[in-house]
Amino acid sequence: MPRAAAAVSGLLGPRVARLVALHIPAKRYLAAADPECAAGLSPESTRTLALQGGPMTTQEQNAFEADPDSPAAVALRRADDAGKVVGLRVAGLEHWRPRVERVAASHAGTFAP
Repeated sequence: MPRAAAAVSGLLGPRVARLVALHIPAKRYLAAADPECAAGLSPESTRTLALQGGPMTTQEQNAFEADPDSPAAVALRRADDAGKVVGLRVAGLEHWRPRVERVAASHAGTFAP
C-alpha cells in the first residue's frame, strides 16, 4: 500500500485508502483516455507522469475501467487537478473538518478530535 494510503487507512477506512492508492493509476488512466487532461497537466505532473509509467496502455486502461472504484478514483483525481490553480480561492481546512470527522466516525464508530 502506498504511504499516503497507509497514512489515511486507520482514520478514514479502507475505501478512502483505496481511492488514495488509485491516485497515480487514475492520473495515468486520464493521461491516456483524455487528451485534454494530459495537455492540461502542470509541468511537474507531466514530469512525474513519465516517472510513474506514463499514460496507460489500452490493456491497462481496460483493467483500470474494470475496477469498481475507478469512477470514484477518476473523480477524485479530476478534483485534485482542478485545485491546482494558482490563486484559486477555496474553503479552508475547517470547512472540510465536519466531513472528515463523519467519514472517520463511520469508519471507527467514534471520533474524538
